[in-house]
Amino acid sequence: MKHIGIVVPSFHIPSETFVVTEINALVRAGHKVSVITFANLNSCTNLDSSVNVITIEKSLLYAAKFAMKKPLAAFKAALTATRFTSISVTSLLGYGLNIADIIKQHGISHIHCHFMHAPLAYSIIASKIAGISISSIGHGHDVYVNDTDLRLKLSLCNFSVAVCKDMAEKLGKYKAGKVELLHCGVDLSLFNATPNRLNESMKLLFIGRLVEKKGLQFLLPAIKKLNKKYSIFLDVVGEGPLMNDLKFLCEKLGIEKEVRFLGKQTPLWLSKNTSNYSALVAPFCISSNGDRDTGPVVLKEAMASGIPVLTTQLMGAKEIVNDSVGFKCEPSSISGLEKILTEFCELNPYERYAKGINAKRLVANKFNASSQAKKLSSWVQNS
Repeated sequence: MKHIGIVVPSFHIPSETFVVTEINALVRAGHKVSVITFANLNSCTNLDSSVNVITIEKSLLYAAKFAMKKPLAAFKAALTATRFTSISVTSLLGYGLNIADIIKQHGISHIHCHFMHAPLAYSIIASKIAGISISSIGHGHDVYVNDTDLRLKLSLCNFSVAVCKDMAEKLGKYKAGKVELLHCGVDLSLFNATPNRLNESMKLLFIGRLVEKKGLQFLLPAIKKLNKKYSIFLDVVGEGPLMNDLKFLCEKLGIEKEVRFLGKQTPLWLSKNTSNYSALVAPFCISSNGDRDTGPVVLKEAMASGIPVLTTQLMGAKEIVNDSVGFKCEPSSISGLEKILTEFCELNPYERYAKGINAKRLVANKFNASSQAKKLSSWVQNS
């Protein structure tokens, strides 16, 4: 089976659990996998021990030496590089040759690039020089905000992966290259807790970076409107630039006692603690610059832990959550969030528990990382 090189801008980013989950699942599917990254930030405790993490070092000397070994391939890659508008030919060739050198040194036979911005452009040039296949996967910002040269990138990949139907439709409109739909999977061996929230209290959990597209600015006023009728408590897990603004908003609304900011937590903490909550609440919206969550894994991780999900009808969320596992409302709507919170609070404990059980079954049937990796593996093998 092909040795897959997973290219990511930085590794590892704790919030990007989907990358490590996919790598481990590909290893279990029989592939040798290496991570190729521009910034090796820290060790990852749950990464399969067989996976090698390689940092790209930009070296003009090594680039020149490799170009001399493959002059025709380097020349053709240079011609391809001239088609890009956002990155210089020099930069594309420099990094491309360095990545191609890594590919040859480690015997990598396929590149799979997470995110479709600059690292994908470098990886495409590298794959052309090394003469191997390449695929890419989009996630959000790289498709809906920083989408420069996206049509060209799609046309130069053997296939590209969309993580939800809306993204697949958007990429399909470029009419460039092959686009496959594949939702990110969940490691069911990690998120396997048994639900235990058969009581009347309403304890909600939010997990994510504290940025505009996560929608907390709409959720907090909704909780304020309901806190006289229902006892709703919210734990916020995550960090980000809006931390102080959101804390101030809680104080302004007078709900600082009902909302706790727990900071960043590890995937291990999440897998052990998620099932202690009544539901995950994920009020996703589209930010002012167009950024959005596309196929949020956090919904599936919570569902795998056996708790219901309250979210919005945005992008992949509407494909993940149905009425049997939770509730959905329009994005950016305080009244919509108020409505679904009310509907959830009106359920009796057993009805909430039943939604959690349904959620656990749904993830096992549709979003198992091992099953998703087998699909990706088949596309890689045939590329």
